[in-house]
Amino acid sequence: MAKPQPGKKFKYGLGTVLKVREIREIKEQEKFAEKNREYLKEKEKEEEIEQEKKGKEEELRGVFRNGTISDFAKVLRRKSHLDVLKDDLDKQVEKVIEASKLLEEQRAKLIISMKDKKIMEKHKEKKFDEYNKIMQDLELKFMDEIATERFKHEDRD
Repeated sequence: MAKPQPGKKFKYGLGTVLKVREIREIKEQEKFAEKNREYLKEKEKEEEIEQEKKGKEEELRGVFRNGTISDFAKVLRRKSHLDVLKDDLDKQVEKVIEASKLLEEQRAKLIISMKDKKIMEKHKEKKFDEYNKIMQDLELKFMDEIATERFKHEDRD
């Protein structure tokens, strides 16, 4: 770091890098939010299919509880529809798992970008503290010189 001049304002040399990392973090947050929405949408579809399947199963059980099966073909159609719903549910569970994996991958990327930004912020704070210490030392040196000159001036009189 170049020695700061007295009276000069603090300027962080890696400000552009910090800005880039802030932008990257914002983009990762947006991607994470999108992946989260996709995951929730897939999860909701899974729950809808599961509810429909449970309703159809209960309907089929109701037919068997009544004891009067008037049309066996109708029962077979209901059973095959349940099989289709089961297959749909299995496929949807796979989609939910995949969306969950993508969400976790994006979460990891977001965490990395947040860490990168935090590192730069800590570096900036450290450099600012160093700057303040140098400025205090310069101010102290200046005050010492003034006091020395005044002492010399008063000593001569």
